[in-house]
Amino acid sequence: MKRLRTALLALLIAGRASAAPATPASEFQLTLRAPESPSDQRQLYLNAAIQLALDKTVASHGPYQLLNSPPMNKQRALISARQKTQPNLMILAGPAEARAVGSLAPVRFPLMLGVTGYRVCFVSPQAREAVASTRTLDELRQRFSLVQGTGWADVAVLRANGFHVTESPSYDSLFRMVAKGRADLFCRSVLEVQAESQAQAGLPDLVLDRTFALHYDLPHFLYTHRDNQAAIERLTEGLQRAYADGSLQALMRQHLQAPLQFVELHKRRLYLLRTAPPPDIAFDYRSYKLDLPGAPR
Repeated sequence: MKRLRTALLALLIAGRASAAPATPASEFQLTLRAPESPSDQRQLYLNAAIQLALDKTVASHGPYQLLNSPPMNKQRALISARQKTQPNLMILAGPAEARAVGSLAPVRFPLMLGVTGYRVCFVSPQAREAVASTRTLDELRQRFSLVQGTGWADVAVLRANGFHVTESPSYDSLFRMVAKGRADLFCRSVLEVQAESQAQAGLPDLVLDRTFALHYDLPHFLYTHRDNQAAIERLTEGLQRAYADGSLQALMRQHLQAPLQFVELHKRRLYLLRTAPPPDIAFDYRSYKLDLPGAPR
């Protein structure tokens, strides 16, 4: 009888276990870099593009959850990605920037579609008239100083093309440096500059030059720790799907419409800068380049 009771009890426990609901699979989590300050809107398109890619892969990869990192500058964010301090932390960076940090791998898709290569510049009050009177690239790089964020991909490009560049680790301080005449120019992507002009309206001496634009090859990719292969594969697949059906290009054009009207590229002199081939990128990222309405040919 004792053996029978034991067997019946085992059957009862097994029946209860099988009747219990299965534990749901853990939801995929991905971390976005938080803005550095309340006025920082550089992540708007980037975050929307990441969400679009994840939406394109829900049916094949399951649901997802987006998290925000603590506020940090790019250099600190790249180090955090290397240290895996947040789940699947994704940082937009140039290949040389990521390579310098180590242990990072790219999502092999240029989700900025070549737009970051077009740059217009905030100019200091003291240099405004002199900049407007320049007519050659040589004049520009010999007479004026530039400021950029510490470790930004632009720094190496600009220095390689003969510009004097000062670096600062604080995003908001870059605008103040130009407004106060501590540097002559702070050059920004055409996608970013309108929002930054509005956000920095409290600096009355900060003005946008209207006479020239720079163009250089500046590919940026999402980077994360190389162990996060599932996240890399999902985002690559999602971005490819969004590009193939045109939704990614439509998203970029939506974010570009007002900025392009604001910067009026067609009215500017365009200076082309030389760039070295990016390290560790062995695919044709230039084939995804988006033509900008009004951009000089």
